Amino acid sequence: MKIAMITVILGMYFLSGCVRQYAEPEIVYENETEQDEYAVYSLSIEHVYLRNLLSHNKNPIESIVIIAETNDLGEYWIEKFSEDLANRNVPKEALEDWKIENQSTRSFLRKFEFSYEYHLLARDELDKYDADNFFSEFYERYPDSNGLISVSSIGFDKAMNTALIHVIHSYGSLGANYYFIVLEKKNGTWGIVKRITTGLS
Repeated sequence: MKIAMITVILGMYFLSGCVRQYAEPEIVYENETEQDEYAVYSLSIEHVYLRNLLSHNKNPIESIVIIAETNDLGEYWIEKFSEDLANRNVPKEALEDWKIENQSTRSFLRKFEFSYEYHLLARDELDKYDADNFFSEFYERYPDSNGLISVSSIGFDKAMNTALIHVIHSYGSLGANYYFIVLEKKNGTWGIVKRITTGLS
């Protein structure tokens, strides 16, 4: 009996070692700016994807699916959003930087920090989906997700203590939510201070 128990314990020990081997590797940031960027992205995405919308989805959620490049909003939407935000007490420096940063797109590396597994999905892969059955195909591939997240580039104030980001959460052919998130860094930690609902119509 004792031998059997020892065998089970040793088995669990070695198995746990194997599991740790496949954990997400330690993230190394190039500099403090990159670390701030991914902290803002991670906090904003998880807030929208899980904490704010989890109650609307009864299925178990085990992963986050993110488009691997920032949104190409285009000049029209950048100006339209900026005009709206200027009247909604959004920090001016962060807004002006957001407008500049979104003149081009950028790709993401695996440097997010979530409490859930996540997938980066390239836009050219999305183009292969059947447009008429997009979300049916999406949920076949990612059944434990809660839809698809896409984000803008981030605007920061000059002190790098305030950030502005646009987050889109699409979860069905007729279902999507659009938010601007304002964040502040205090004592070295980023936190959300405001969420502004927006639309694209």
